[in-house]
Amino acid sequence: MSFKERKKKIVVLCVDRDADIRVLNIRTPIIGFNNVLKVATEYALRRPEDADANAVFAALNVAKRLKDEGYNVEVAIITGDPTDDLKAGIKIKEETKEVLEKTGASSAIIVSDGADDELIIPIVSSLTPIESVKRVIVEQSRGVEETYILIGRYLRKIVEEPRFSRIFLGVPGLIILVASIFAAIGLIDKVVLAALAIIGFTMIYRGFSLDRKIAEWWESSPVIFVSTILAVFSIVLGTSYMLLVVDLSKGVLAWSQAIYVITPFIIISITLLLGGKAIVKVIRRDIKIWHEAVGFVFIVLLFKILNITAGILEQVAYTSPSEIINPVLSSGLFLWLGVTIGVIGFLTGLFTLIEKSVKEDILRKRALARLKIRARLKRLRAATKVKEKS
Repeated sequence: MSFKERKKKIVVLCVDRDADIRVLNIRTPIIGFNNVLKVATEYALRRPEDADANAVFAALNVAKRLKDEGYNVEVAIITGDPTDDLKAGIKIKEETKEVLEKTGASSAIIVSDGADDELIIPIVSSLTPIESVKRVIVEQSRGVEETYILIGRYLRKIVEEPRFSRIFLGVPGLIILVASIFAAIGLIDKVVLAALAIIGFTMIYRGFSLDRKIAEWWESSPVIFVSTILAVFSIVLGTSYMLLVVDLSKGVLAWSQAIYVITPFIIISITLLLGGKAIVKVIRRDIKIWHEAVGFVFIVLLFKILNITAGILEQVAYTSPSEIINPVLSSGLFLWLGVTIGVIGFLTGLFTLIEKSVKEDILRKRALARLKIRARLKRLRAATKVKEKS
């Protein structure tokens, strides 16, 4: 590796996702070799059996070896949250930012005590390049007595630590609760399906790291996150209600009723989505808020089109096959489709021109402001020269 590359600052990050190290009542992140060494020693004395202690010493070892080889390296400890994976992801991102700002590092090496801590790799890599990942695996004695002790420790972790108890206690507990409720209401034959559904949802949730993705989504825009959740809830509620009150196997008339029933829920969902985006743009003072304004106009027209479509299907149900075209032509559907295309096209063109005009006006004002500043600077310089001569 070249001299220039060796002089680039690298930070060795020891990751403690469940924040066990905070039993020492310290604030994280911990930055600096001596500070980390002090914390590692105190934690090893407090909890000598915990793998996190080995991970901290491993991070110190990596930092020392790199420093001896001439690298510009720093070491730090970052922690997450013991109660919630979402909070843990957010906390790790905040602490990583703080470490990078204080150390000025341009890349990182991650040291962890297991695969679970390595779930933070996408978070760290979004902030800085990752040079390497080191997982610390502690060697264990194979004696029977030591094995029982080790099992006991892991069982205690399952009971005491939220990130394990949610899976190993929470999911089985939920299955037992659902089974008892189903038995009480006479649906004992559905228990296996319900249990499989719970296990499947848990596997999807953990497998696709939905907790981390939801945390990132929430952090990027809480308003859009909430509006999207409400919109999805509205669609699910509308679909469920439609399936309860409409028998879709009864043909065209049933589909007409289904459209009548679900249309308000569709309109509410789209309104919530557009409303969330509009609020964010108002807060950010974004000139493109006209997109949502056009969207609200489209919602009104869509409501009319869906009602006309439902009416057409209702008439078709009582019309002979040879006369099906008559309800379509007499309904005014094509007229409203044309009106929708025309209105949306006109508004889009109008607001695009207004946006362009406003942007040009802003650019002119900025140019004038720069000219005024330059003129003031010239006058100040001229005044300064006059004073110096006098």
